[in-house]
Amino acid sequence: MPVPTDPQLHSSTSAQLDESDLPLLPETTWQDIINCSFPSWHDQFRGVTFRSKTLALPSEFVDYLNADGIFLPEEGQPQAAATIEEIDDDDDDSETENSDSGDPSIKPNFPAIESFIRDAVQELGGAVFPKLTWSSPRDAAWIAATQSLKCTSPFDVFLLLKSSDFINHDLNHAFENCIGSNSTSEGEGIQHHLVLRKWQDLQPSMEFRVFIKNKEIVAISQRDLTFYNFLEGMKDDIEDMIFDFFEDSVQQVFPSTNYVMDVYVERERRKVWIVDFNPFTPATDGLLFEWSELAQLNFDASSQTDNQEPEFRIIRSEAEANTHVCNGPRFATNMIPRDVIDLSDGRTVAEFAEEFQRAMMLAESQLNDNNSTTSEDDDDDAGHNER
Repeated sequence: MPVPTDPQLHSSTSAQLDESDLPLLPETTWQDIINCSFPSWHDQFRGVTFRSKTLALPSEFVDYLNADGIFLPEEGQPQAAATIEEIDDDDDDSETENSDSGDPSIKPNFPAIESFIRDAVQELGGAVFPKLTWSSPRDAAWIAATQSLKCTSPFDVFLLLKSSDFINHDLNHAFENCIGSNSTSEGEGIQHHLVLRKWQDLQPSMEFRVFIKNKEIVAISQRDLTFYNFLEGMKDDIEDMIFDFFEDSVQQVFPSTNYVMDVYVERERRKVWIVDFNPFTPATDGLLFEWSELAQLNFDASSQTDNQEPEFRIIRSEAEANTHVCNGPRFATNMIPRDVIDLSDGRTVAEFAEEFQRAMMLAESQLNDNNSTTSEDDDDDAGHNER
């Protein structure tokens, strides 16, 4: 479930309709959010989704994820990251202060979780895709050595979880803008889970987002906003496969009335896989649809009235794809500091680490020079006062 970038509906899509004429979106309840959590739906759809291992997380680990700073286990740590830490190792005062502070977030100590990650990696074929209760840390992929969410060690998983605003949203804001109440407030008391999914080399062109309203498909969107010239020729076949799968395996099983489903289509095997479920709310990316459009869509499969037929949108040209390209890495503008993006500038992790180290050493040198100048000025002032 992505972090909301704009809580307001985009109502400028239809020039013919006044904003007050637009129908309201269905209300999202506390239970709708729960239904989209991975532990809530996985067992029911185990046969049509990718292999996964799930672990209930203790509150201490949630506190670690919420704590400031990124402190990681040593196992699996690349040399570049260790090089950055050497800057702090030379600072004996800082090290002493950290060791005396008693802050458990400084050195993560979660042997059971690390063991779970190691076992899952081995059992699931050597690499896993991590996510939390609702979200994957897609916004943090830039920081990983693979530039992806492919993890092979506890270090990889901890790094992505600690660096992601999507994960922070899961922990602290998952129930914002939903109606109804429960004994929990703003997610307090929710049992969060670490989910490790078998790593799959999927074709981005075969991922689709399906919007369900009143238990009927009202829209389908291509997920990867890239132009694939072969999609047009197979669009009708893919649409039929998605509708058949939904009617056979999902429509009468998933408990919510309104929701969004991500699927992956294996056309050669004529098989559809569930990737995830999301709430039917602007917190979920509408991709090729504006949420003002989705608010208007209705479809009744049992009736031949004036209801709109579900629309399946794909990118039809390079020019159209270019309209969806932003200036910079995806998620960069609202997920990490601008100066860090500028410093990374497309480098590999090792190159970025080296450049980051140089920048830190330069900043430290300038700080020492400033302190030295200030100290000399103070000495001059002191001598002048004595005279």
